[in-house]
Amino acid sequence: MWEKVFDSESAIWRDRFGKHYDIAPGRRSRELKIEYQIRAIVLSSLIQFKEEEDARQYLWMQVMQTMLEEALKLPIARGATSKTLQRIQETLKGVDFLSEFRKGRSSSQLFYALQLCLSSFALDPTITEPCRRTDYDIKQVYSYVDEVGKAFIDHDNLDLAKLLNVRNFWQRHFLNASELTFQESFSGLPAEMKPKARKDIPTEIFMLSPSWLGYYSCIHPLSDLQGSNQRQTCADLETHGDGIEIMVSGRRVCKVMTTMLTNVKTLDLKPSSEQFWPAQCSKMIPLAGGLDTKRLYFDGKQRAYDGAYEAGNTVFGFTEDISLPHGGFEGWTRICFTIVEADEEEEEKPFSVVMDGEGWIHGYEAVIVPGGRMMLGRWLDMKEPDARGPFIFWDV
Repeated sequence: MWEKVFDSESAIWRDRFGKHYDIAPGRRSRELKIEYQIRAIVLSSLIQFKEEEDARQYLWMQVMQTMLEEALKLPIARGATSKTLQRIQETLKGVDFLSEFRKGRSSSQLFYALQLCLSSFALDPTITEPCRRTDYDIKQVYSYVDEVGKAFIDHDNLDLAKLLNVRNFWQRHFLNASELTFQESFSGLPAEMKPKARKDIPTEIFMLSPSWLGYYSCIHPLSDLQGSNQRQTCADLETHGDGIEIMVSGRRVCKVMTTMLTNVKTLDLKPSSEQFWPAQCSKMIPLAGGLDTKRLYFDGKQRAYDGAYEAGNTVFGFTEDISLPHGGFEGWTRICFTIVEADEEEEEKPFSVVMDGEGWIHGYEAVIVPGGRMMLGRWLDMKEPDARGPFIFWDV
């Protein structure tokens, strides 16, 4: 009797697994039994990431990788919550994974990739804590020594460690009030406007979301990063800003406090049939990948704050599918776009004329992490490329 109840093909394993995790169609009870037992043992074990990476840590990360891929791809009923995603959240609350960043230590590519793919949890103060300034290299965050004209996001050699530096910068400044930079603005966003891990419809995981919200950071002069200057962003110049209304797709979503130089952006994007990426843009941010790279173009508007009914700044760009897996994860996407300051005359001009005009033009290059809901990367001034810095957007 005992053998029948707990046999590998017994329905009891499907029932046990289904109480805690989402079940992929077609999986047999034998598979679910093995997976359930592995997760039960690994996730219940005490583990810390303050020490050098070892086999126990790597096994834990592999289990979390499997669970995250499961949570991102499996369909669930409309209005329901992913059981696997809930289990991931519960697990992260009990381990220091998102609070240890291994700056200066050698880590596996899986460590960097998993950290990046869990970024929505890393920016949740109920799950983790602000990282320390020593947990990222501020020069890498601002790509201080990077050469303009080369792809910041390399299809073949995606620098996950560099991208984690950018993520950690935002984790510090979004969650730490003592920085007097972005924390007040970020914490003022309503819950539905905060970063999320998965899309409601998994089939849209590889589709570019139409609406995004995010921040960028700058510092002037950039050479300040060479000295012992404690400033990391110009957002600290004015700590008591005016209240602003953030608009997304024409609707008011919240009112937050911002500083004069802290820029909260909203993007509304749509597919474009025109393959528009001028030579002046390509000189700064070149196309990448190979002949078989799938590239999709888009355009749209960037409207600041309560400017939903204004013309907005012009946006155009493209995405490139990164065919190679990195850190064990598939589904990375390179995204590049340009934002052109709106012309009050509303007269359409050739881009070469716009480049020679007085208005600002900013170029953005980033990676969209697997799941399709967050991008991390670098912006630069297309006219004065020494002006540059990190940015982050998530879909709303």
